[in-house]
Amino acid sequence: MINVFKLKKSLDQETVDSIVNAWALDENKVFHLKSNISSDQVRSFYESVGKKIGKLHHLAEDVRHGDRDNQRTNEIWMEVRFDSKFPDAYRHSSNPQPFHTDGSYIRNYPNSTLMCCVANSEVGGETIFLKAKEIVKILETKDKKLLEFLLTNEILHERSGDSTNRKIIEMNNGHYKINFNYHCVSKKNSQISLDYVDQFFKFINTSKDVKEKTQAVKLNVGDAVFWKDSDVLHGRNGFVATKDSERFIWKCAIEILEK
Repeated sequence: MINVFKLKKSLDQETVDSIVNAWALDENKVFHLKSNISSDQVRSFYESVGKKIGKLHHLAEDVRHGDRDNQRTNEIWMEVRFDSKFPDAYRHSSNPQPFHTDGSYIRNYPNSTLMCCVANSEVGGETIFLKAKEIVKILETKDKKLLEFLLTNEILHERSGDSTNRKIIEMNNGHYKINFNYHCVSKKNSQISLDYVDQFFKFINTSKDVKEKTQAVKLNVGDAVFWKDSDVLHGRNGFVATKDSERFIWKCAIEILEK
């Protein structure tokens, strides 16, 4: 599932084409870009890369702008940076981040999210991925009732003034798609729906079967990773940090070119 590309400081057209061609194949979900650029060049380098393989969108959020309903900055890049001042914000804590999709509450969210690494902790901090179709396979044998609910009921997600009402799992052109972020599920959903959401959240974050199918990417300085947001859940392993910015990732939403 994880495709690896080694990038030169000057991204040639052949590499651009190989990335876009790999993206077009359904079996490819996660793309790990490796580069030896210095930390101070990471964001500008991957902004250039992003413009060559797709279109960057202005969907960044910043916890310093207010509560969860008022964090949109209209910028391209947002920080995923350890900051001890915000221990309750996943983007800034060292805690494990549970599985989710980034576009859960945003209509017409781009087809991908890109993260590039300025610094990373020595212990932990891997980005983890789980394919939607693997979730379906496991639930077919472990909990058919829960799967049936996920496939047939729409769930309202809300945040930052945006909202969507979609099924958590659905079939689209013969492929399973997923849309879920537990912490953006609206309390306006029925209690029955909220109970099933709780059940699903516990399942994807505690199941041994899920853990066996989970894949991880450890970003080094200069690396990036992007993925098909509606095809996989992603999260983060917890990490050890002794000072602010010990783990520092730039993140943006991007529409990857389709051939």
